Amino acid sequence: MDAELDREVAQLFSREAHFLDRKQWKQWLELFCEDAEYWAPAWASEEELTADPGNELSLIYLRGRGGLEDRVYRIEARDSLASVPLDRTAHVVGSVLVHRVDDNGIVEASSSWITHVFSVRGTATLGGYSDYALRRVDGALRIAQKRVVLIDDRLEIPVDVYHL
Repeated sequence: MDAELDREVAQLFSREAHFLDRKQWKQWLELFCEDAEYWAPAWASEEELTADPGNELSLIYLRGRGGLEDRVYRIEARDSLASVPLDRTAHVVGSVLVHRVDDNGIVEASSSWITHVFSVRGTATLGGYSDYALRRVDGALRIAQKRVVLIDDRLEIPVDVYHL
C-alpha cells in the first residue's frame, strides 16, 4: 500500500476523534460525503451482528449527511434528553489499516477505538472497531460509509454518535 495514503487515512480518523471530543460539530460533519451512511449495528447473538439496518435492530443508523446534521441539531438544541447534559469524551484511535482501493477509487479502511466517557450519570469506557469506505471529494478523503461495531452488548449509558 501507499505510505502517503496510510498517513492521510490515519489523519482523517484522528481529526474525526478530535472534532468529536471538542464538540466541533461543523468540522465533524464536513468529514462526511453528502450521501454518507453511518451505521452501528446491534449484536444479534454472541457472535453475530445484525446485517440489515432497514429491517433489523441497530444502535444507530443514519442515511445521508442530512441524517447526521439532524442528529447534531438535536444535540446542539438540547432536544435530546439522552444528551443533556452533554457527556465529555476522550477518543483513542489505533490499528488504522488501509485494506484496498477499489477500481472506483473508494478506499476501504478500518480502525479500532476506545472512548472514555464522563457524564453526570457516571463514567464508562466503550470500545470497538470501525470499517470505512472513503471517497475523494475536491481532492480530500471523506467518509462515504462508516460501520461502527461497539463490542459491548450491555450498555450502561445511552450511546450517541459522539461516543463512537
